[in-house]
Amino acid sequence: MAQHAIFLSGPIGVGKTTLGRAFAERLSGGFIDGDDYSDPDRPWYCSVLQTSRAIVQAGMTILKSRDAVVIAYPLGCINWIYFRRTFGDAGVVPLFVALRASYPSIVDERRGRTFSSEERERIQIMIAEGYRARPFSDLVLDTDRASFLATLAQLEREIRRLIPS
Repeated sequence: MAQHAIFLSGPIGVGKTTLGRAFAERLSGGFIDGDDYSDPDRPWYCSVLQTSRAIVQAGMTILKSRDAVVIAYPLGCINWIYFRRTFGDAGVVPLFVALRASYPSIVDERRGRTFSSEERERIQIMIAEGYRARPFSDLVLDTDRASFLATLAQLEREIRRLIPS
């Protein structure tokens, strides 16, 4: 069976980390939060290559003992090309899932997360820049149409459909 690197992309607050952790557990896979590998002292656009390399290294380490790794990280086209090529060259099948939700849903206090004004501004920018549905995505999933557990179940169904047994 092939190994898989499953990327969950989307704007801040859409559910990448929360869904990613739960989904990795269901797959008995590993989980990586891409934010854990970014340089907090530099803007994201100054450290994207360093972050991407660190994510690949961590992913390959996890894949030494597991068949899948779930990676929560907002992807642009350059990231997608890098991850597709780097994991692919290592024999790992990458899958790319775009998570989307409306801005009002993302910032709704009932979701249990409070955002700073800077984060709110960045969410709007990311939505405008198309992070909710990248054309290179293998799957686009709405995170604000059903409960968390129903969304998680849908993610699992759709990914299992994409991964040959």
